[in-house]
Amino acid sequence: MGKGIGVSLEEMEKELAELRQTKLEFEALTEAALLIERKLEESEEQYRSVTETSIDAVITADDAGTIVSWNRGSTQIFGRGLEVIGQPITTIIPEPLREAHKAGFDRFLKSGESHLIGGRVELDGLHKNGNIFPVELSLSTWVTQRGRRFGAIIRDITERKRIERIREDVQRIVRHDLKSPLVGIAGLAGLLLKADSLNEKQVKWVEMIRQLSERMYCSINRSMDLFKMEQGTYQLRPAPVNLCAIFDRLQRLFETYAHKKSVHLSFFHFNQAMDPGNVSERNYVVSGDESLLEIALENLIKNAIEASPDNVQVRVSLESDGDFCTIDIHNHGVIPKEIRSRFFDPYVTCGKESGTGLGTHSARLVVCAHKGDITFTTSEGEGTHVIVKLPRSTPDPP
Repeated sequence: MGKGIGVSLEEMEKELAELRQTKLEFEALTEAALLIERKLEESEEQYRSVTETSIDAVITADDAGTIVSWNRGSTQIFGRGLEVIGQPITTIIPEPLREAHKAGFDRFLKSGESHLIGGRVELDGLHKNGNIFPVELSLSTWVTQRGRRFGAIIRDITERKRIERIREDVQRIVRHDLKSPLVGIAGLAGLLLKADSLNEKQVKWVEMIRQLSERMYCSINRSMDLFKMEQGTYQLRPAPVNLCAIFDRLQRLFETYAHKKSVHLSFFHFNQAMDPGNVSERNYVVSGDESLLEIALENLIKNAIEASPDNVQVRVSLESDGDFCTIDIHNHGVIPKEIRSRFFDPYVTCGKESGTGLGTHSARLVVCAHKGDITFTTSEGEGTHVIVKLPRSTPDPP
């Protein structure tokens, strides 16, 4: 009997040990489940936070095409509140597009084939007030325990389309409405110059008209190039450009202007001063568009003269830096703190009554189109250096 009791105790102890182990495992599993639940709650909270603060519409629909979630951005874009939950997604689709939507939806459910999921497409959306407006749509899909879900991120692109239309109008005006009359003016001036009845003064005036019309025509072309640079469609057609020749022209161009501003403008080539008219003695060639590079440097030098204190030097210097040439435009003024972070942005200006804020922006467009770089430093003690780096196309001059 004692032996029987002893065996029974051993079995009981073994069972107790197994129970303790099971309890520990259960507690561990419970803790893991609670951790997973907390993480899911945090993930859901983050998802709700992101979707509710998004300015875009974030919409979810089920495999029946019924709306199951709707964020604040959706309400702002479509003018509808949470009452749309449970309604068909076609509620926000204009009538002419609903058949195409239904056909694509059915095709995907049957074959898994879709032309929209995973990409972006521009379509029209339907506002509660009946207005149809352009939207950009991104679609995704996934499977849950409750069936397939479709997610849509929708952005109102009305303003983008308006700006695109304005740009198209500007292109049309510049390409046709302005350039065509200038061609006629230059042509008529050329015909007048061939006449024998003009006196010397009249010939001079007509020649000025011809030159001004041709200069205006070139300026329009340059403006179109800058516009294309902003659009990312500009194609550079490089040719050899002698930067020293540009320096010479700009030095003579700004001589009177700098004197009027009480500023001494000087140009240096490898630390040697350049005298106007002696360009034949200097040569530094890069590959690019000469007129565009001249416009960029003209804008930067004009800004430097305007920003410079009176009776000090504005220095423009050309040096070599490895595979690049460096143009340093230095004046003793300081760029205001409030515009430093936006110095190369369009329409940023400070303290200039007639300033457009486009000079540095257009200069950056030109430099970047030439695969170069443009930066600046500014301080009370040193003034401002605007530094342009352009790829070299020839070895260093001797």
